Amino acid sequence: QTMAAAHASLLAHLDAARDSNTLSLAYASIGDEGCNPVARFVRDNSLLKSLDLRGNNIRADGAVVLAHAIKNNDSLQSVCLKWNHIGSHPRGIQAICDVLKTNKTITQLDLRNNKIEAEGGAALAEMLKGNSTVTHIDMSWNDLGVEGGKALLEGIQTNHALLDCQLSGNRIAEDTLHAIAYLLRRNRMQSSTGASLGNSLPAQNLDSSFNPQNMNNSSATTQMMGTATPRGRDGRSSPLAQAGAGLIGDTSYMRSTGGAGGSPTQSPPQSAPSAQQLAHQNFNQSTPQRGARDVSSDEMALKLLQRERDFANTEDARFFGEIAEYIDLLQLDVARNKKYRMDSEERERVVTKGFMEREMRYAAEMRELEQLLAKAKADKDDLIREVDHLNNEIERVKTEKNHTIQDRLKLEEIARATADRLRCDIRDGLTVKADLETEIYKVKRRQQEEEEENQRLRTYLARCKEDLEKALR
Repeated sequence: QTMAAAHASLLAHLDAARDSNTLSLAYASIGDEGCNPVARFVRDNSLLKSLDLRGNNIRADGAVVLAHAIKNNDSLQSVCLKWNHIGSHPRGIQAICDVLKTNKTITQLDLRNNKIEAEGGAALAEMLKGNSTVTHIDMSWNDLGVEGGKALLEGIQTNHALLDCQLSGNRIAEDTLHAIAYLLRRNRMQSSTGASLGNSLPAQNLDSSFNPQNMNNSSATTQMMGTATPRGRDGRSSPLAQAGAGLIGDTSYMRSTGGAGGSPTQSPPQSAPSAQQLAHQNFNQSTPQRGARDVSSDEMALKLLQRERDFANTEDARFFGEIAEYIDLLQLDVARNKKYRMDSEERERVVTKGFMEREMRYAAEMRELEQLLAKAKADKDDLIREVDHLNNEIERVKTEKNHTIQDRLKLEEIARATADRLRCDIRDGLTVKADLETEIYKVKRRQQEEEEENQRLRTYLARCKEDLEKALR
């Protein structure tokens, strides 16, 4: 009867949410049996975007049913299945991963605390190799282990869409966690800078910039930025460009590692001509600093063009032309840095929003847990009071029992004394009785002897009487 009422309540809730884009059945304890109506709802609802089934004791069979429903839904974006038991059998997580491998809408997947083991990690890795939509996965507090972590690392290496993967409490090796964190940073950087760098950098160079072996290799950095090196009018690399190559490389390296600007760490080579070094120094002195710009870049370019026009020397004119080209390159770099900064601020806003939402969810869960804890404390206090009352009753009963035992011992003592006294009285009575019986026997014997004597005397008197009568006659 209780199960029928719960099923009816579930159907009523699903019917009420048929026009909503969010379905939340958190901690409803629907189990595998309740997954069938939920699966029908997910399959038939084309508006559904968020599915929350946390804390429902869903096992592998229920996960298979839900996976088939998710496969037929083209609008779902977020799936929360934490605090269930999907890892009770590998077929549960395998079914979900098979569906997500070709899914194009789901971006967030929460599988916290589902007892998923290493086989589930391998299934997730295969899913990540084929999926390009999921950006956030939470696998905290499962049991992936070392092997599951390695399999997951292999899947993330070929995935460029995943931005966040929580793996706390999975007993994964530390180096594996560092490698996964690095790959996620690579994906986040690509997601924010890939569009803006796509026109100026080949994809191969962009991927190579995220290789840990090339992060500290200055030649690889210079090679990556080589396509942006300014050329002179004769087709050769200008001395000023050679002097600024280190600046460009360092700026690009700082961008790839998340830096927000700053002065370059490499200085121009000492082999540059002294006149050009002097001109470069004068140019740097005349270049406005960040935050303290005295003249605009357009005015600076105009002045350089005027000086290039005024100089009759061909070398000087070409030199100032190269300076103008270098300024254009720096302006392009400034525009890129501004775009990177805006992208990073937007990414930070999105990540902060995600953190805030997660914090709000955690706060709600904490409030629920605090309420449960307060209720448990109240129940504990009631039980303590009841236990104290029962202990008092036990002490009272023990005291009464001791008094009763003492009274019983006293009564037994009195009874023993009375019995001894009665036995003594009985012995005395028996002795008196024996004496009385002896006396009675003696009296009876004496009476019998007296009767015999009386009988003999009577006989003698009768005989004497007869003799006397005979004599008188």
